[in-house]
Amino acid sequence: MSDYKIHNLVYLHGFASSPNSNKANHITKFFKNKGINIHIPDLNCGNFTDTTISKMLDRISSDIEEINESFIIVGSSMGGYLAALFAERHKRSPMRLILLAPGFDLCRLFTKWLGEYGIDKWKRDGYFDFLHYSYNSEIPLSYEFYRDLCRHSPYPDIKGIAAHIIHGSRDDVVPVEVSKIFQSKNPQTTIEITNDTHELSSSIDLITNRIDAILKDF
Repeated sequence: MSDYKIHNLVYLHGFASSPNSNKANHITKFFKNKGINIHIPDLNCGNFTDTTISKMLDRISSDIEEINESFIIVGSSMGGYLAALFAERHKRSPMRLILLAPGFDLCRLFTKWLGEYGIDKWKRDGYFDFLHYSYNSEIPLSYEFYRDLCRHSPYPDIKGIAAHIIHGSRDDVVPVEVSKIFQSKNPQTTIEITNDTHELSSSIDLITNRIDAILKDF
């Protein structure tokens, strides 16, 4: 008899990544033959160049509609932000959120990463090239992505859903402070700070063990 109380895990990958990311593969491998259904929406939505946060949310909703039982959501970086947005916007709630270096306040962070000149160039040209990790090449992304992103709340209200954040103390992409601000707005959130970078590549065993415990903890 399975020790798991929940048998569905939705994994949301990060920006310019794919369902075949390193974390997605590690999590899938860890739960292989354990009776856990892994659902990984492709947040490129068929065309990275024209995707937006709103399109990603629609894709997530569509995939979750196919799940007939309880589920949790694990989200990495931008995927963590999307997990919280989904919880804020939809009536059907995950049982728990596990957020890995979540990209809250992403509109401001893009401005920090690109600078005002970069944002202005993106707007002027209509597209900006980003390194897409799945293809190991630069792919243009429409300015509509940024425009749409900035329409969404930077720190979603997850309506009392319990969340656990794992964030690296050496993260120089998404600062730990954004997770602490999110926690202040959603006090049912716990934060676990690990000695790692944004990729959390040295924390994969910690991540899978936390997910495993949460799936059993109902």
